[in-house]
Order: sequence, then C-alpha cells, then structure tokens
Amino acid sequence: RRRAEAIAREKAARSPEDLGALSPEEIGRILHELRVHQIELEMQNDELRRAQEELGASRNKFSALYDMAPVGYFTVSEEGVILQANLRGADILGVERSRLVKSPLGHYVVPEDHDAYYLHRKRVLEKGALQACELRMCRKNGSPFWGRLETSSTRDGKDGPPVFRIILCDITE
Repeated sequence: RRRAEAIAREKAARSPEDLGALSPEEIGRILHELRVHQIELEMQNDELRRAQEELGASRNKFSALYDMAPVGYFTVSEEGVILQANLRGADILGVERSRLVKSPLGHYVVPEDHDAYYLHRKRVLEKGALQACELRMCRKNGSPFWGRLETSSTRDGKDGPPVFRIILCDITE
C-alpha cells in the first residue's frame, strides 16, 4: 500500500491534474475506471488465493509420496553431504532424518567401498545420466547391509552447484 501511494504521489507530481477543471462526465468515467480496476484486482486476488491453495495441496501430496516411498531418497551435495532425505532413507540408515542432514553419506559406506562410492559419483558427473552401483554400507548401529544406489545429477537452482539425487535400496536379501 505504501509503495503504491508513493508511486501515485510521484506520478501526480509529474502530471498534476486539476480536479476542478474536470467535467462531471470525466469524473464519472474516472470513478468507473477505478471501480473496474478494483474489481479486477479482487478477482486476481481470488485467483491467486485459489492457486496458492492448489499449490499447497500439491506440495502436501508430493511430501506424502516422497516421505512414504518404499525406497530411500537423498539429495547430496557435490562434496557428498546430505542436503535432504526422506523418512525411508533415514530408516534404512537407522538415523533420525534431522540428524542425517548435513552429514556425509560416505559415513554410511564401509571404508573398503569408499573408493567405489567416490568413483560412482565421479561417473555420474562425467556421464550426466543415471548410474547404478552396489556398495556395502552400515547403519548407525554398525549393522552392515548391501545398498543399491541409483544416482543422477542436476543443478541446485538455475546456476547452482551440481547435486546428486540418489535412490537407495537395501538389497541385502
């Protein structure tokens, strides 16, 4: 509101109109135009509110699908740090999701497979396509398991650094 008033004052200073010089028909036309603009703005606000509600519902649906997926989903930085994880991913690693974020995914790869994990990430960046590998991993409590990683890379934002999108499945059986 304040910005709009400031702009209106600025425009009025540049082109002062003497309202006393306007005819009643011109004042009526201006009032009609103002009413029409007001109704248009109200309609746009209603449309925007509906779009926000739809977006919120879509976000909730996506969030439920993401969190309740039967596989672990991770977004990992180029340096290997977990940026996001779904509930299943946290469950596979035996860690609360809040504790996973900002920790290296490599902590859950057994030391003997660190090189394979590094090469896997390097191959994803080089090829630019979905790559899969199987690694020996361990949960927070130390229990080992075999994990299948399906990894792709994308940019974090339009010009941001590359990030990895990883699907993790426990394939021990």
